[in-house]
Amino acid sequence: MSEFIPVNCRNIEATEPYFSACTNRICDNTAGVTFQWRRIFKTHFTIAGDTLVTRSVYKHIGPCYSVPVGPGDVNAGFAAAEVDARAMGEELRFACVGADQLPLVEARYGNLFIAEEKRDWFDYLYEAETFRTFSGKKHHSQKNHVNRFYKEFPEAECREITEDMFPECIAFLERIEAEHPEMSEVERNELKGTMDLIELACRLNQRAACLVTRLGITALSVGEIKGDTLFAHAEKADVNAAGAYPAMAQAFVNFMGTGFTYVNREDDAGDEGIRYSKLNYKPIELIPKYLVTVCA
Repeated sequence: MSEFIPVNCRNIEATEPYFSACTNRICDNTAGVTFQWRRIFKTHFTIAGDTLVTRSVYKHIGPCYSVPVGPGDVNAGFAAAEVDARAMGEELRFACVGADQLPLVEARYGNLFIAEEKRDWFDYLYEAETFRTFSGKKHHSQKNHVNRFYKEFPEAECREITEDMFPECIAFLERIEAEHPEMSEVERNELKGTMDLIELACRLNQRAACLVTRLGITALSVGEIKGDTLFAHAEKADVNAAGAYPAMAQAFVNFMGTGFTYVNREDDAGDEGIRYSKLNYKPIELIPKYLVTVCA
């Protein structure tokens, strides 16, 4: 494959082995994020030299490529991006580049590139144990919210989302959309992407779970484990059920079991409310990501 083709439900599985071979903790280097956000970013991909390269369209920036990932020849991946950008008459840009990937860019382009930190793209990384217990003074507010949730809903149960539950999940997400008419098109597409990811979970090494109360599905989450990190790709909750969000965050980490040390709750997209919430969970690291523009 050398032509960039749109990511869809029929071909997304082809990307998973390449993402699995990528060892960094950046959420953009996962099949889950690529599939969930494909509509918003008009994501395309190609396989070149046994590496995977994606192309996504960023608002106010334009088309950007990923640094090639996979076991093959990264130079073949870079070359595919170069040819594609030239054909479109666009600057050659790489988005969501990790610090560990900058040496690959330098090896290809020398000093003929500019790397710009993009704070809105930074991922939030946490210790998994934080979410298992919410113990300690700095997590006091989260623990209080969780306790309040279970006091209100003592019957709450965390369940794996199975195919027979899809209609209820769809109804839950549609209710969230209906209750928030002010939602942007991006937010509406995110809800659609969340359900897409749940429906393809088993094919993409994802798992999905929900909190079920007397109200029915009250919160849900979907994500994947890669290396030592759990990537929480989506988390939705009924805001009328106080404490549902932190309760779901904790339940999902416990549901996913052991074998991972960190939780990546992804970026905040520059939204001040989301940023406040993610910082309030006390990350141990903000993972920097860069926009790289090649000058030659």
